[in-house]
Amino acid sequence: MEKVYDIIVVGGGLSGFACAVKSAQNGKSVLLVERRPVLGWESTWAYQLDFHGDGKSVAKNIINTLDCVGGFSNNRTDAPILEMTLDRLANKYGISVLLYSYPVRLISSDDKAFGVVIGNKSGEHILKARIVVDATEEAILWKQTEPYKNYEYNENVNSKQIIFFNHAEGNTKFPTSLGDGITIYPSIWQDEVFAEFDIPKHDVLLAKRMIPDIIKRIRAEVSQLKDSLVSHTANEPFPIKPLISFDRKCAVHPKISNFFGAGIWLCRSENTVIDRINLGEDVGNMASKCEGVNQFPEELMTGSILFDTEESISDAIVVGGGTGGAIAGISAGREGAKTMLIEASPILGGIGTGGAIHSYYHGVRGGIQDEVDQRLRELTPLFAGKWRITGFNPEAKKIVLQQMLEEANVDIKLNTVVSGAITSSKKDDNKTSTEVVIHRAEEKIRQLTGVIAVGPNGSALYNGKVFIDSTGDGDVAVMAGAPFQIGRERDNLMHAYSQPCGNLAKDGGLSFMNFDAGYVDPTDVEDLTRGRRAGINIFWKEKFTDENRLLYIAPIIGLRQSRQIIGEYQLTLADEISGRQFPDVVSYTVAHYDNHGWDFENDSDEATLWVWALGNWSKVFGCEVPYRCMIPKNVDGLLLACRAISMTYDAHMEFRMQNDIQRLGEVAGISASLSAKKGITPRELDIKELQSILKEKGFLDEKYRPKSAIPLDKPLELPASSELSNEAINDLIWLSTSQRPESALVLRGLLNSDNPIVRFKSSSALAVHGLSDGFDELFKNVTERVEQKVEGAKTVPIWQSSIPFLGMIGDKRAIPAILGILKDKNANLDALIASVRALERIGDDSVIPALWEFLKRDDLPTERVLQISTGTTLNPVVDDAKWQIEIAVAETMLKLGST
Repeated sequence: MEKVYDIIVVGGGLSGFACAVKSAQNGKSVLLVERRPVLGWESTWAYQLDFHGDGKSVAKNIINTLDCVGGFSNNRTDAPILEMTLDRLANKYGISVLLYSYPVRLISSDDKAFGVVIGNKSGEHILKARIVVDATEEAILWKQTEPYKNYEYNENVNSKQIIFFNHAEGNTKFPTSLGDGITIYPSIWQDEVFAEFDIPKHDVLLAKRMIPDIIKRIRAEVSQLKDSLVSHTANEPFPIKPLISFDRKCAVHPKISNFFGAGIWLCRSENTVIDRINLGEDVGNMASKCEGVNQFPEELMTGSILFDTEESISDAIVVGGGTGGAIAGISAGREGAKTMLIEASPILGGIGTGGAIHSYYHGVRGGIQDEVDQRLRELTPLFAGKWRITGFNPEAKKIVLQQMLEEANVDIKLNTVVSGAITSSKKDDNKTSTEVVIHRAEEKIRQLTGVIAVGPNGSALYNGKVFIDSTGDGDVAVMAGAPFQIGRERDNLMHAYSQPCGNLAKDGGLSFMNFDAGYVDPTDVEDLTRGRRAGINIFWKEKFTDENRLLYIAPIIGLRQSRQIIGEYQLTLADEISGRQFPDVVSYTVAHYDNHGWDFENDSDEATLWVWALGNWSKVFGCEVPYRCMIPKNVDGLLLACRAISMTYDAHMEFRMQNDIQRLGEVAGISASLSAKKGITPRELDIKELQSILKEKGFLDEKYRPKSAIPLDKPLELPASSELSNEAINDLIWLSTSQRPESALVLRGLLNSDNPIVRFKSSSALAVHGLSDGFDELFKNVTERVEQKVEGAKTVPIWQSSIPFLGMIGDKRAIPAILGILKDKNANLDALIASVRALERIGDDSVIPALWEFLKRDDLPTERVLQISTGTTLNPVVDDAKWQIEIAVAETMLKLGST
């Protein structure tokens, strides 16, 4: 972010938000930086929802907005509505927002501040501003300066944790106190209450540890909640008093004239929601009157400062405590490794817990995850009461994972993100004792020795023997120098993301909404911020009621795909479909080609054939997973255990299910522990020893091994007409395209079929090999606009699906028909894009003028309706996809030589 802001407010809690709003109202350009993916965390994440008190203008503005949409009653609000309200107000006042970003260092001289160094999953960045405000809970920037370097950190500050119950019965009047710091309050919704209980220190892990016993006591003592549903809990506790204490309390820094504090640690106010907002408003007014700086000395605009270096070296450091990472930590710890787990959020379990998608969809069972699920089943009745749960209970799974990690003596560091990697040079002399050849790296191998992580108290360096990248996006691997691919090959577009939420099903049970919210680049926190903000606002309504309200907005955004790290083997879709077996097998994967997109003209040839020509989107398949997919090229001391493992974009569509990723975590944990004990790298580990352990645990039992969907050794011959079933034809066609071009010639016999679908399929398969035998059939489908469809999900009329195959053939005779589609006002978005892509492949520059004319059309269909997956009553998100048309045309023109 190169822009120079008038004011940067670091810390997007209630005080920071109010400071930013008041500064913006005073005409200042403002950047609000927050480490969480929400604003106003005290209320939106810690669920401090009481707005009692004498609020100033910003507080009144918030309350009025909430009240207008049904989100305010009896001086209390609703967390999801407040989260959306704060975001919309930030947008209304032109405040720039950057989420997922931690303050690292104040850039300052003796008497002036010039900006802030921040750290996030994208690395470290310098932000420039004329005025800086520290509104963090931990005074992270303030305590870097004199005279505040001597401070008291109040680790044992009592805090409050919240548990929400739905379907309260009877007429008990709330609030009611049970003693011992437990009080039950009514929410603003019918039959919903929340329990607030005290914990003796500000500690997320301690809060989670206490939850089961608190629920048991409440059910035993409050008959109205005996059978109720525990629907959700606060993501983190709220400190009753400031975490940081200073002797001097003044919002204006005594030495740095353009540096202000807006934390409760500098105020003698009460620690209430309203007082925090009022404090921020006051500081916003003060900061707005400051002149600030106009020059930014280059010698000062430098990077981070490390406040802590872990002296001991961990055997295994797991980065990411989500789907694969939590299991990896348990696995490594159980194998005796001294293990650390670093997680960016306050939640363990990833998309299945914090991401609200709390159900399994395909994948392979087995291993530690089965134990997790058994313990989860045992704990679930405590949370569910008499109510149904869709899938598994996410709150219970968070607790089970924490219990199992703590039992394995894993050092858990939450709210901490890795922003950098420390590597050392290493001779390219790695040898492996496996029978599988792991080739020499294309570049010098780097040894990963440490990671730089930034958390609520600043940056620290953590050293380890072996690292496991479970970030989902391969962040550590990329920081360490591993090569990668991102998105699909045609346009680098990544899989659609979701912003799920929790809700009550029609029968009152716990459910969730899962739908595609658009597209986002998870490797760029600016775009990730945009995606999060766009996603939560999909839920906005002009009036919220008991019937349409949400339970919570998922704190973890639903990212399906971004980078695929290039490893020592890259798994392919063909491997998966054929059920391929590998000598270094360490796991299995099973699902279908779960691509949420509709624009298969932009996907690979094999994906277009699999879905549009064969109708196989729903066909289940899977294969063995080779260890080499977990070993990144060019980096030693690192294992991949997340959706970023080494595979193609197409292969990823099948290999991304929670069960399969959890299995990777277990393998990585065992491998890391073995490698650390032996003093070798995972690349050097004897695969047979690892496989022996996995087999002993039953992890590689035959009952888990997937069957081949289409065996490669199946005879490639045209069956008798009596055996010419749809499945037989599909198998034959796929096999023919998986082998040499001459193998497809057997399909010529199908071109004379009486069935136009059979003729289309065989023509398409021949086209994949560049063979023109089926050209006439495909051309006829297009010119006659044949509306028949291949049976199967996500197929389109065969006139439309014939277009990309004409492009593969590359015959210029197709050009007039394809140009006709570009003029056809009835042609849909994907038919138009397919036509442009086909012209690119045919490669005749005579079409350039026609492409220019095509872009001038003012009636282009550009709406793309995105997929709804689970449980939502919302209308599907509609994306303006004109950008896809423009990209396709631009790429085609460049290839054809147009400037």
